[in-house]
This record gives sequence, structure tokens and C-alpha cells, in this order.
Amino acid sequence: MTGTTFSSTRALLRLAIATTLVSPYLIWLAKISAWQWPTLVEWASPFANALVQASLSAFLSLGMGFVLFLAAQGWRAPRTRPFLEILLLLPNLVPPLFVALGLLSLFTPWMRFPYGMGAVVGAHVLINAGLVAIAFERLVQARLGGVIEAAWLLGTSRWRFWQQIGWPLLRQDVLSLFLFVFSICFTSFTLPLLLAGEQTLTLEVAILDLIRLQGRWDVAVILATTQTLALLLFALLLPGGFWPSRAVDRTVGFLGVAGLKWLVVLPTLIIFSGWSVGIVTTGIRHWPGDLPLLESVLTTLGIGLGTGLLHLMGFLLLAYVLPHAGLNRFLNGYLAPSPVITGFALLLLPGESEEIQLFKVMVAITLISFPLLYRWIVHSALLSLRQQIQTAYLMGSSFSQILFEIVWPQAAPQMLRASGLAALWSAGDFGLTGIVAGQLNTLPLLMESLINSYRLESAQLLLVPLLLLSLCLYGLFVGSIRYVSR
Repeated sequence: MTGTTFSSTRALLRLAIATTLVSPYLIWLAKISAWQWPTLVEWASPFANALVQASLSAFLSLGMGFVLFLAAQGWRAPRTRPFLEILLLLPNLVPPLFVALGLLSLFTPWMRFPYGMGAVVGAHVLINAGLVAIAFERLVQARLGGVIEAAWLLGTSRWRFWQQIGWPLLRQDVLSLFLFVFSICFTSFTLPLLLAGEQTLTLEVAILDLIRLQGRWDVAVILATTQTLALLLFALLLPGGFWPSRAVDRTVGFLGVAGLKWLVVLPTLIIFSGWSVGIVTTGIRHWPGDLPLLESVLTTLGIGLGTGLLHLMGFLLLAYVLPHAGLNRFLNGYLAPSPVITGFALLLLPGESEEIQLFKVMVAITLISFPLLYRWIVHSALLSLRQQIQTAYLMGSSFSQILFEIVWPQAAPQMLRASGLAALWSAGDFGLTGIVAGQLNTLPLLMESLINSYRLESAQLLLVPLLLLSLCLYGLFVGSIRYVSR
């Protein structure tokens, strides 16, 4: 392949990637013939509610995450570090449906569940605080490791260190981390749908109501576009990554607070204790044997495995066409289209067989989570290899050699971990899957049906196979790392 043909092929692939990610909007532009701009009430009220909810969720997640980071530094034994990371990440790994049912089970035996803003914000904080804590640790190790040792030797207090050294050096990274958590909470769909009650706390729920109750497709698409453009603007202001591709083996024990060390278990304890209470009080007498469980398990497994593989192929394709400043900036800014708009857009495409519906579900979830996982995990891994890629290309290496001999061996752990998260999340999804799946049965859809039928106990029992299936899918991808990495 000549250099000109090779460059043209990569340019076409970049255009294809960008076009695929924005395809839900392109489908709606072709479908809707008459447009009407939303009224101020239709636009401003849900946007303001979503902005307040996401800002509170992100701010409190960063605050709680920083406390958990300090608590985690109280555990100084090296053998505890992998366990702590799993413990902190677990609330973010389990499906949102698990979190919602855990909180409902924790409250309902004693009091009426407090639906509304507080419930949604609290759930977001529980999910994201551990992720923030790990991000803080990676950032501190990578950016401040040597400085921390010098400050400790000079007898600097923790407060003075953060005030004069830590915060000034990490300000940009913390703002990028805030944006990341804000974007997750701003576009959240499942938790607000289950826990917000009568309130509309995200634009996703407002978009669903506009379509479901009023049939206002044009207004829904405009709201979704507004949401995406707002996130794009924020991301362009803060385009930097916040998650170093590899942890640096430096101690940060000087910053730890031993008295807080047991706080690291708090988010996981709250979520799993609620679920455990529900399981213990329910027993197996409410096991939903009247439902197509085997079919649902197999369908859920297929969706999770297929979605993970689609992400992995997408990451490999990106590694083939990167580095490229324009595409990289687009991917850092374009976080995700609206799940509701994406789901209904794919419904407009031809094909109604079960196989096509299954593929549509995989594609819909991939369009939503791919940009997010790229920005979170894969971007920093590929960015760290930019110099090696450029050097190898200048020395005459073909790009297949670069991809499989340089990029894949070093970036495979991040790609596989991101693909495993995609598989796990897709297995537990019911919001987007419920829109696209048609007649398909999945475990989350069965659980939603049970909740709507006031069979909360049966839905809690189905969390057991769902959680095991989700973790097995994640383990399948992550366990493959040992066979491909150096």
C-alpha cells in the first residue's frame, strides 16, 4: 500500500468513526420533516434541573472521593492495594439497577423511600466516589510523587502541602475529573428514572417524557443536541485526560489519615447491605419461576459479550487511525449521544428479527458508552504511545506492525478493561435495552417488569444471577490481559 493510499484510507476511517458516533442525530435529521423550537419551559426547566443535579453530584463525589483517597492511604501494606482498588471501584462496576434496588431495600423496611433530588444525588455519589478516589491516587502518584517525598522530609504539614503545592499542580486535572463525573451524572438515565419520583432531574428523562407522553420528536432531538453541545463546550475548555495509563509505584502514605481508613468500605457497604437485607428478608419463596429465565440469561450474556467485542474492535480501529489531533479532540469532547434518542433512532432502521434486534441493542449501547470509556481509560494509554508510534512510522514500519507490535502489547490492558466494563454495563442495562429490544427478554427487563408489578422481592432475587453474569463478563475480558500484555 502506497503512502498516499494509506493516508487516504486512514482519513476515510476517521470520517467513518465520527459519522458512526453521530449517526443517531443524522437519522433523526433525515426522519423529521417539520421542526419547532421548544418553549422556554420545555427547555429551561429540565436543563436547569439537570445542571443542578449533575453539579451537586459531581461536587459531592469529588469531596467524598477525596476523603476516601485520604482513607485509602491509611492502608500502607502493598498487598492490600489491589483489594482496596476493587473495593472502591465495585459500586461503579455493578449495574445501576443493582444500586437502585439496594437503596430501595435498605429504606423501605423502615420508612418511605425519599424519592427526588437527594436520592439521585446520593446514589451518584455512592457510585462515583470510589472512582474519584482511585483517580486522585493515580494523579497524585504520577504528578506529585517526588514532591510528596520532599515535603515529608522537610516536615511540611498536610494542609500546607495541599494549599501551596497539591492543589496548584493538580487544579487542571481536578477540573477535568469534575467534568468527567459531571457528564456521567448529567446524562444519567437509569438512576433518575428509578429514584427521582415525579421530578425530572436529567434531560434524558425529559426527552423520554416528551416522546412517550407528547410524541414531540423534534423537541426531544433539539434537547438532546443541546445536551451534547453543552458537554462538548465544557470538554473543549478542559480537554486533558485525568487518568494516567499506569499507576506509578510511589508511596503517598504521608497524606493518609489512619483514623479514616475504614471509610473505604462505606459506599460498597451501603449498597450491598441494602441488597443483603432484601435477600435475607425475601428468601427463595419469591423466586420468579414463572418467567423465561434461561432465555433471559442467554440473551443478557449475548448482549454483554457482543457489546464488549464491539468496543474492543472500536478501540483497535482507533489505534489504527490515531494519532490525529482533530479526531482526538472530537473524541475528548463528544461524550455520548442521548440514550433515548439513540434507542429510538435505531428503531427506525429496517429489520425486526430477533437477531437484528439483538445487534441493534449492542450497537446502541456501544454508541453511548464508547466515547465515555475511551476518554476515561483508553485515551491516556494511546496518548502515552504517541512518540513511539511516530518514531516507528518515520523509520518505515508498516502500520500493521505498529498496531500489533507496539500499540496492542502495551495498550491491550486498558482496551480489554474498558471492553470488560462495557460488557458489564450492557448486561445490567434496562433503560436503553427496553427501548430497542422489542420482544427480547433480558434479566434487567424482567426485573423492571417485576418492579412495575410491585414484586420487588422477586426482582431482588434476580440480582444474584445478574451480578454473577456481569462480573463473569468483566472477568472474561480482564482475565485475557495476562495472555496479551508484556
